[in-house]
Amino acid sequence: VPLDRRRDPIVALVKSCGFMAVEELAKRFNVSVQTIRTDLRDLHEQGRVFRRHGLAGPAPDPDNSAYEKRVVWNRSGKRALAAKIADIIPEGCTIAIGTGTTAELAAQSLASHRNLTVLTNNIHVVLTLQNAPNVTLRLAGGTIRTRDLDIIGADSADFFGGYRADFGIVSVGGMSETGDLMDFNMDEVRARRALAACCDHAILLVDEKKVGRKALCRDGHACDFKTVILNTAPSAPLQQQLAQGRSRVIVTI
Repeated sequence: VPLDRRRDPIVALVKSCGFMAVEELAKRFNVSVQTIRTDLRDLHEQGRVFRRHGLAGPAPDPDNSAYEKRVVWNRSGKRALAAKIADIIPEGCTIAIGTGTTAELAAQSLASHRNLTVLTNNIHVVLTLQNAPNVTLRLAGGTIRTRDLDIIGADSADFFGGYRADFGIVSVGGMSETGDLMDFNMDEVRARRALAACCDHAILLVDEKKVGRKALCRDGHACDFKTVILNTAPSAPLQQQLAQGRSRVIVTI
């Protein structure tokens, strides 16, 4: 089969189905595993697919997916992360919550907590907690990113910079196998950085679909956080770095 007649369908298939094993692709296209690996290596270098540990998946977008799509993306995994938040966060504290669908689910897990003060740049968090008992909500001002209903960049950095929180919860666009954190633009990075800096106990939530996922802007590392909650075991190098940084690691599997 000519290369283009095989490689174009490979790109289309992983874009439609998500991550697939190299062996499965070899069977689908009736070629050897080595041939598929060569195809994937070239397609990865061209930015058309993404390779990770014997798997091939869709190439990262230059910007994040629409919020509505991300809400249903690995929802069970995100719920497992969020459930751990309820065990960590006590009642009667001040907590900063960042942007994204994982953060929204984390807020949902705190809906029965009493006497919380919640600082956020995420309108979804406000809507989630608006009827929670004895919760005080403080929302960042500034320009709203209407696609995601949040406030990022300098507006959110100034907002979080004016407070001191007991706990902070953030998620990221992607994380490398070695713990480097990535987001899709520097405004998201500034908001995350400011939130983590304003709290005594910063918590990072990373579901397994984010591990190995690339995004444009790299800033920070998982070991910058006091607690890291994952639903897949970290790689050995990352586990070592987290231990050296005295970060608490919670794996939900």
